[in-house]
Amino acid sequence: MRIHTLQFDAKVGLGTFAGWLAEFGCEIAVWRCDEASFPPAENREPLLLLGGYMGVNDRGRLPYLQQTCDWLAGEVARGRPILAICLGSQLLAHALGGQVYRQQRQEKGIREIALSAAGEADPLFAGLPNPFISFEWHNDSFDLPAGVHHLAATDVCPGQAFRSGNAWGVQFHPEVDAAIVADWCARTGAGKEPLADFERRKNDYYAHSQRLLKNYLDSASRLAR
Repeated sequence: MRIHTLQFDAKVGLGTFAGWLAEFGCEIAVWRCDEASFPPAENREPLLLLGGYMGVNDRGRLPYLQQTCDWLAGEVARGRPILAICLGSQLLAHALGGQVYRQQRQEKGIREIALSAAGEADPLFAGLPNPFISFEWHNDSFDLPAGVHHLAATDVCPGQAFRSGNAWGVQFHPEVDAAIVADWCARTGAGKEPLADFERRKNDYYAHSQRLLKNYLDSASRLAR
């Protein structure tokens, strides 16, 4: 299977997903949205949207963000499989009519994420405990768009996961490793606690993250036929 990765920030890449995708036999195509580079729309090969330092409300100075939202809305309507992470999920929410807020419901570090009844039944979270853990690193947040399925929440940020058709948005980061967390802590002055917390719980974090990615690929394989 070929998976198309949309990247917004050179410093926010695939992380652990790169190795896992290779293990799962996936070919990876990387597209830079900040260079107005998007995958072809004539097929249903799955999409993976990554994070970035910018926010949806930076569309005025970074017009490629609005271009991405417009393009995403068309891909959701076409039924293409999509997994959107952090900034990607905020762009997906905006593309579907949700409101995105700057500097609200911020989270950093490992968090327990509770699945809703819809989340427990959704194939993206098959085999995961409830709650499961993942890594959070976001300043912005969003209200759920009308008509989507609400899949997961934390006590701070309710919009942790949602689904619209074949598109999933997750606010958390299932793709980071200790080196990425250390770099983000150093570059932002976040201190040592997010990394220390990550190191304490990384085994469960990696297991939950890899299962989520495999679930997405299995779902995308079925949906793309």
